[in-house]
Amino acid sequence: MKKISFYLLVLFAISLLSACGRLGNEDKKAEQKTRIVCVSKQINEYIYALGAEQDLVAVDLSSTYPPQIKNLPNVGYHRALSAEGIISMKPTSVLHDGNIGPEAVMEQVKKVGIQLMLMKSGRGQDSAKILMREVAKYFHKEAQADSIIKIWEEDMSMIMDDSIIGQVVTKPRILIIHYGRAANIYLAITKNSPGGQMIEWAGGVNAIDSIGGMARTNAEMIAKSAPDIIIATDFGFDKFGSADKFKEMPGVA
Repeated sequence: MKKISFYLLVLFAISLLSACGRLGNEDKKAEQKTRIVCVSKQINEYIYALGAEQDLVAVDLSSTYPPQIKNLPNVGYHRALSAEGIISMKPTSVLHDGNIGPEAVMEQVKKVGIQLMLMKSGRGQDSAKILMREVAKYFHKEAQADSIIKIWEEDMSMIMDDSIIGQVVTKPRILIIHYGRAANIYLAITKNSPGGQMIEWAGGVNAIDSIGGMARTNAEMIAKSAPDIIIATDFGFDKFGSADKFKEMPGVA
């Protein structure tokens, strides 16, 4: 009888130790904080709009809005990423819109067990709303997304009001110049791009007639486009340091 009691005590002790081990592992899993590297400027803007930025540990070079995002480490340009930069941040997930590279780097990131989460941005208002809801679902911020989209729709309805657009008598010619860091060249935003669409909504005309997203600029192209207004994106304008210096750029001058 004593022998049986002894064996029962031993089994009970073993079961307790096993349970402690399981609980310890579960506690460790619970303690593992979500760490996100996001290499898409639009997804990052949505994350901040939703108030979900607490899990962001790093972003890409093109993510510059809102201003506080610049306080986060960056892992390089989204089309020229390095595996070491991403892995060093110890992320649990990398969020992207598909416009990333090189492919070999993303394969390296996957091999070490980091999840790659694709969230396509699309090109129109409908796809933008779909993306907002997708990001919101990922961060459990669905209610916030509903509020943002409601305000968004109200604002766009006002912008698209024919009575307002009709007040624009002479449509100014607008040229948007962007600096392409990957190729180290200046580019003009063409008419079938989101920037081109925004010019139309604002009552202007894109000075660049070509299509394809972006076109390489030169002095001749800028002069031929004959813009009334030139808009420079942060990427490019900041290379010169001031408006006066930007005006010295060939073609702009």
